[in-house]
Amino acid sequence: MHPLAFACPCPYLFFWGRGDPFERNFVFFMSDKRTTPFKGALNPRILVILALALPIISWGSAFPSIRIALRGYTPVEIALVRFIIGSSILILWSSLKGFRLPDRADIPMICFLSLTGIVMYHLPLNIGSRTITAGTVSLLNATAPVFTALLSCVLIGERIHFNGWAGIVLSFLGASLLAFSGGEGFSISFGALWVLFAAFSESFYFIYQKGLLIKYGALRLTSYVFAAGTLMILPFSGGLVKAAVAAPVVSTVAVVYMGIFPTAIAYVLWAYDMSIFPASKVASLLYLSPVLSIILGWYWLDEIPTGLSIMGGVLAILGVFLVQNARIKASEREKKS
Repeated sequence: MHPLAFACPCPYLFFWGRGDPFERNFVFFMSDKRTTPFKGALNPRILVILALALPIISWGSAFPSIRIALRGYTPVEIALVRFIIGSSILILWSSLKGFRLPDRADIPMICFLSLTGIVMYHLPLNIGSRTITAGTVSLLNATAPVFTALLSCVLIGERIHFNGWAGIVLSFLGASLLAFSGGEGFSISFGALWVLFAAFSESFYFIYQKGLLIKYGALRLTSYVFAAGTLMILPFSGGLVKAAVAAPVVSTVAVVYMGIFPTAIAYVLWAYDMSIFPASKVASLLYLSPVLSIILGWYWLDEIPTGLSIMGGVLAILGVFLVQNARIKASEREKKS
């Protein structure tokens, strides 16, 4: 099944195109020709928009959803349920495309990616979300590319140019304001430190996934990492059944939603988007995620951002933009040379 089947009402609707993704004319067809009365019911360009929008909407809504889920579940239980559901969907999807186990030599690195990208990212993220707003969590989490750039410089010798360093300074200044905006008076919020640690941990995942990403592809590698991460969290699932019985329905719905959409479907669609569109242009859409989190946090949870958090958020996102833009330009220069 094509990834965009998730983005439309009919499970048999696919689309494809030729030429440059931003210029080509998209066409679509029905896999079952007996359903031709429905042919043309959806504009293929709408499907493209949905494929690009759904991951951003899903990830932007994940942060307020975590806050809702915390009303009935612990941070560990949220991560566990989320990845039991998400990894099951991805493994099922991969099996339809011919799922294979990874090479034995790659298992240690897959476990490392699971540790840094799942356990050491999602657990601190959930812990931090207990004490700061969803919008602040999303903005702090958006600093992960800054940590990635710094660690890439230290660990693999990637050069950082002036704009990159300026972005790092701005981003950390913004993160500092966000951390203080979540505390009592003008004191630092420890919830913010948890989220920054999560962003720092995730950076290792981004750096060291590259070799395996080329070998296995995004969906297969993500399936391996999610499954291994779920197994790492599983030993701490002792009170999950009692929590599920006692939790408010809205909290359970939030956890299940996160397992299906932000964890599974969003990754499927994002992998597809990255495969047909220029990566830099697709990645720029991620800047919309914190904005959506702030809006949903206000609408769902009555979380109104403070002036300090808005200022910090603007600086953090501007810094991330400068860092990302500097890395993209450096990559383009290397390709030309």
